[in-house]
Amino acid sequence: MRQPPRALTAAWRLRGLLVRSTLAVIATSLLAGLIAVAYTAHATSQRAHLASQTRLAELLDTMESTLAVACFVKDQTLAYELAQGLLNNSDVLAVSISTEEELLADKRRGPSTGSTSGPSLKRLIYSPFDKQKLVGRIVLTPDPKVINARISEEVWLAAIQLSWQLGMVTFAVVLMMLLFIVRPIQAMSDRLHRMDPTAGERLAIPARHGSTEIGQLVVDINALSDRLTGALATERELRLQGEIDEKKFHTIFDNAESGLFLMDDHGDLSSWNPAFARLFGISQQSSHGMLPALNIKQLPWHSPDQMDGLLQSALRQNNAVTQDLQVQMPGSGRSWINMVLRCVGDKLLQGVMHDVSHLKESEASARQLAITDLLTGLANRQGLQDRLHAYVQDYAASKKGGFALLLVNLDEFRRINEGMGLPAGDAILQATTRRLSACVNSDDTLARLSADNFGIILNHITQGEAVDRIVSRIVQAIRQPYFVDGSPISLHASIGVALFPSDGFDVPSLLRQAELAMDSAKSAGGDSHVFFNPLLTEAAEQRRHMESDLRSAIRNHEFVLFYQPVIDLVTQRLCGAEALIRWRHPTRGLVMPDSFIPLAEKTGLVVEMGLLMLEVACQQLATWQNQGLDYSLSLNVSGRQIPDGLPPAKLQEMARRYGISPSKLALEITEGVMLHDIEKSLGWLNAVHELGFKVYLDDFGTGYSSLSYLKLFPVDTLKVDKSFVRDMQDGSNEHTLVGAIIAMGRSLGLDIVAEGVELQSHLTALQRMGCHYAQGYYFSRPVPAEEFDAVATRVTALLAAPQP
Repeated sequence: MRQPPRALTAAWRLRGLLVRSTLAVIATSLLAGLIAVAYTAHATSQRAHLASQTRLAELLDTMESTLAVACFVKDQTLAYELAQGLLNNSDVLAVSISTEEELLADKRRGPSTGSTSGPSLKRLIYSPFDKQKLVGRIVLTPDPKVINARISEEVWLAAIQLSWQLGMVTFAVVLMMLLFIVRPIQAMSDRLHRMDPTAGERLAIPARHGSTEIGQLVVDINALSDRLTGALATERELRLQGEIDEKKFHTIFDNAESGLFLMDDHGDLSSWNPAFARLFGISQQSSHGMLPALNIKQLPWHSPDQMDGLLQSALRQNNAVTQDLQVQMPGSGRSWINMVLRCVGDKLLQGVMHDVSHLKESEASARQLAITDLLTGLANRQGLQDRLHAYVQDYAASKKGGFALLLVNLDEFRRINEGMGLPAGDAILQATTRRLSACVNSDDTLARLSADNFGIILNHITQGEAVDRIVSRIVQAIRQPYFVDGSPISLHASIGVALFPSDGFDVPSLLRQAELAMDSAKSAGGDSHVFFNPLLTEAAEQRRHMESDLRSAIRNHEFVLFYQPVIDLVTQRLCGAEALIRWRHPTRGLVMPDSFIPLAEKTGLVVEMGLLMLEVACQQLATWQNQGLDYSLSLNVSGRQIPDGLPPAKLQEMARRYGISPSKLALEITEGVMLHDIEKSLGWLNAVHELGFKVYLDDFGTGYSSLSYLKLFPVDTLKVDKSFVRDMQDGSNEHTLVGAIIAMGRSLGLDIVAEGVELQSHLTALQRMGCHYAQGYYFSRPVPAEEFDAVATRVTALLAAPQP
C-alpha cells in the first residue's frame, strides 16, 4: 500500500529539520568560538599592557629615594648611573632625568628600531627632606616592540588554549547530538518513510527515549497519524454519505407524492418534481430537453392575487408560510392546493404543494356533522346556537328583524325508552321531527337539542299572537297519537318561548330565558306553553340562592333528623320511628323538606346529604341500643343515591362502625325510584337485602302499584300513603282501597305501615283490617332526638289507656 502523501511530506520535513539543526549547532559553535577567541585576545592584550605599566611603576618605586638625592644635589653622575640601571630592564627604551634648571641624564638603549610614540611614564621628584618641594622629574619611555612581542605571545597561547577547549566542547556536543538526537530522529525519519498509518502502523519510541522530548515527539506523531487516519476515514464516509444522500434526495424529489419546487423572488420556477407537474398538467421537459420557462403566477389559480401576498410574506419571514389556495383547472372543477413556502436564502424560495381537496370535503362534512343531529337530520344544539349568533349579528348590523325562540320538551318521554326500548323512542323522535317541520316555514330553523328537547327559531316573528298560533299547531300535532308496532301512544309537550330582542340581546340569555319558560311549563304539569317573563328569572335566582344555601348547610351541618314514632298495633307498643330530615336555617328557622329536597334531588346534593343523615341515624340507633331500647329506624333514600351514591358496602361499614344490627335499619324507597333504572335498582336492592337491611316501599298506592314489581323486588314492608288513610271513612273508596292493600300485603307475607293516622277512628279501622304498624299525628308529630324519650312515654301512656 502506498504511503499517504502527508506522511511522506512529514518524513522529509523531519529529515530536513535534522540536517538544519545539526548545521545550526556547528555554525553556532564556530561563531561562539570566534567571538570567545577575539574577546580572549583583547582581554589578554589589555592585561599585558597593564602588567607592563605596573612593573615600570614598581621599578621607579625602588629608585625613587636615590633619584631624590641625585636631583636634590644635581649629581649628573649619579643620575647617569640610575638611568643606566633603568635601561638594564628590557621593557625600558629611554630614560630622561632633569631638574627645574638642567637635564641631569638622558639616555636611550641602543638605536631606535620601533616607534617611541607610545605612552611614557612620568613622575615628579621631591626633596628627600621636604616632601612638598619639587626638585626634579623623570620620564621613562617603555619599549613597545618588546612589550608587543610579549603580549602577542601571551595572546597566541591563550587563543590556542581556548580554541582547543572550544573544539573539544563542540565535538562533544556534535557527538551527543549524533548519538542522542540525530540517530533517533534519522531512524524515525526512515521509519516514517516506510510507515502506512492507514494500516495501523505507528512509530516505535527509540530506546532510552521513553521520557525524553524525542519520545514525546513520537507520541505526538502517532497521535497526529491517528487523527489523520480518522480524518481520512471521516472524509471518505462523509463523501459516501453525501453520495447516498444525494441519491436519496433525487429519489425522494422524483417520487414524492407532494409537489416540490424552487423559484426566485419573482416567482420564476427553476425546478420542480413530477408530482408538481401532475398537479398542474405541466410537461417535464421542453423540446430541447430543458425545463420550460414557467412563472408560478401563470398557474391556474382561482385568485391569482393571493400568490403575490404569499410570496411577499415568505420573503419577509424567517419561518415557513402556508396557505390553502383554490385551483381552477381547465375542463375540470375547482380543487384545493395547500402550499408551504420558505425562503432558503439569496432570494430563493422552496415550496411544497399537495392536493387537499378531499381534506376540505372531509372538513366541510365534519363541520356539517358537528352541527347536525344524526337521528333526525336536524340541526343540533351547536347548529341552533350558530344560527342564533348569525341572527343576532344581523340584527346588530341593521337594527332590523327579530325572531322567537321555542324550546319544546316531550313530557314523560323517558318512560317510552324505558318501557318500549330505544328503537321505539327513536321512531317517535323521527315522527315528531316530521310533525314539527310541518308546523313551521321553510326559512325557520328546527333543531334537536337533546334526547327529547327540540329548538325552533321562528324567523321574523316577534309578536305573541303569531307565536300562539304556531305553538297551538305544534301542541295539537304532538297530541296526535303515535303508533309503535301498531300500539297507539299519546304524548304531550312543554314549550318555553323567548322573543328577540325584547327578552334578551345575546344567545346565552335567550337560551336561558326559553329554558326558564319551558321549566315553568313542565312545573305546571306540562302540555302547555309559557312565555318568558322576568318573574321566572327571579325564581331561578331564588333557586340559585337556595342551592348556595344548601351547600353551605352541608358544610355547616345544619341538617338534622326528626323522628316520628311507629306503633306496633299487634303488641300495642312503640317499636321504632321514621327519620325525617329537617333544615335548621340560620335565618329562616326550621325548613320542611318539601322546600329543599326537590332542588337537592335536581342538583345531586341529596347524595351528600343522604350520607350525612345515614351517619346521624346510625348514631341514634346506637344510642337507643346502649339504652336497652329495641327500636327500629327507617330512613328515606333518594333515587339519586341508587346505586352509586349509597353503595351497599358503605351501609355495611357504617353499621359495623356503630355496632348496630342491619335488621334495625330500614331503607324507604318509592316505586318511582325502583322504576327509574330497573336493572340497577334490582341489583342494589338485592345487595342491600342480603346484608340484612330491610326495604320499605313508601307511598304505596300513589304510583303504578303493580303486583309484578312486588314479586320482582325484595321488599319487606309496604307503607300506605297518608292521603288514603287521612280520608278513610266507613264505606268510602279510600277505606276499601286501604283494606285491599293490607289484605294484599298480608297475602304476600309483607308487613304494612299505615301513614297519616290522625284520629282514633283511623286507628280503630286499621286494627280491624289487621294492619301491622301505624304512624301519624294521632301519636306524635316528628320531633328532634332530644324530645323523643318524652314522646315515647306519652305514646306508651296513650296506648295503655282504654279505648272508647
